[in-house]
Amino acid sequence: MGEAVPDTEQKIKEAAKRVFLEYGFEGAKIRQIAEAADVNIALVNYYFRSKEQLFNSIYRETFAEFVGKMVVLLNEKTPLEVKIWKIVDRYTDFILDNQMMPAFILTQQRKEGAAFFRELDVRSIIQGSYFWKQLQEASAKGEIRAIDPLQIVISVMGSIIFPIMAGGVLSYIGTFDEQSFRDFIEARKKIIPEMIMTYLKSG
Repeated sequence: MGEAVPDTEQKIKEAAKRVFLEYGFEGAKIRQIAEAADVNIALVNYYFRSKEQLFNSIYRETFAEFVGKMVVLLNEKTPLEVKIWKIVDRYTDFILDNQMMPAFILTQQRKEGAAFFRELDVRSIIQGSYFWKQLQEASAKGEIRAIDPLQIVISVMGSIIFPIMAGGVLSYIGTFDEQSFRDFIEARKKIIPEMIMTYLKSG
């Protein structure tokens, strides 16, 4: 009996992720989520008092888990070029698997400013990382151009997030179906690190 509660809650979350991805936050209905989870609406409301609470619960938990994994990656003692390639690879996979994450981040920013990221101590995680130190040291030695490491962090994030957020327009322009869209994003795993390293070494 004790295991039934978390199992039901997780089943609702997994179903909700599918519904949110298909219909967006505004278009998704609690009824659709309940049907997708094969539970009644009352049970969804029992665990999550509103659609917004359900949405936030899913993506706060998902993002916090990802940040934990990124801490390990950012602090790996690997060469800078390898590190950038791995960051792009992992972050791309994460955003592809959680395509509502950018919408969640924007929603949190509008409501809370930087509070959610302050709670996770994201600034210290990034600025205190070995990756941040690598960029500073390589710049000081003249191995790469002099640059604020934050510029590289934002370039990586923006290069990955924007195509996902603009997926509908991108699919229209490129005449992509779901698989060819994913193939296009996968190809960027090679393109983005190459562009960044070319820029860093051209100074």
